[in-house]
Amino acid sequence: MASTATTLSGPPYIFVSTPACVQRCLSSGVLQAKSVHDYLSIIILDKADLLFTYGYEKNLKDLKTHIPKRCQCLLMAATSSDDVEILKKLYLHNPYILTLADVGDGKDEIVPKNVQQFWIQCSYRDKLLYILAILKLDLVQKKCGIKSVVLNAELPVN
Repeated sequence: MASTATTLSGPPYIFVSTPACVQRCLSSGVLQAKSVHDYLSIIILDKADLLFTYGYEKNLKDLKTHIPKRCQCLLMAATSSDDVEILKKLYLHNPYILTLADVGDGKDEIVPKNVQQFWIQCSYRDKLLYILAILKLDLVQKKCGIKSVVLNAELPVN
């Protein structure tokens, strides 16, 4: 918690965490509820179909009280389940459901043809050069001034 408190000396622009860690940060005062309410604009719940299975049901229900109504919420799930429906009712106001159908030639395709994916294989040494070129050529939207990014060590475990 001490290192997290140092990292979160002000409201972060990006906060990556498990629901349990967010609850601990809120209850210990490391993350201020007022900051969450005032600054949070997007919350993404990845693997929404598995979050209750991981034991985060109570954390997610408690966390909802801190999420402002204006906040855009995204649920990402590989499957539709009762847990996703519960989260949908809890977090989403006017949901839009995007379903990616398999439209590829075969079932072995990882990415359907209606989804575009681009990647560059490069050495570690050249990585920053490629990123600079992509930003200078305006191939992606620039987002500057990220105050802090917190990566929670619990994420890979689950």
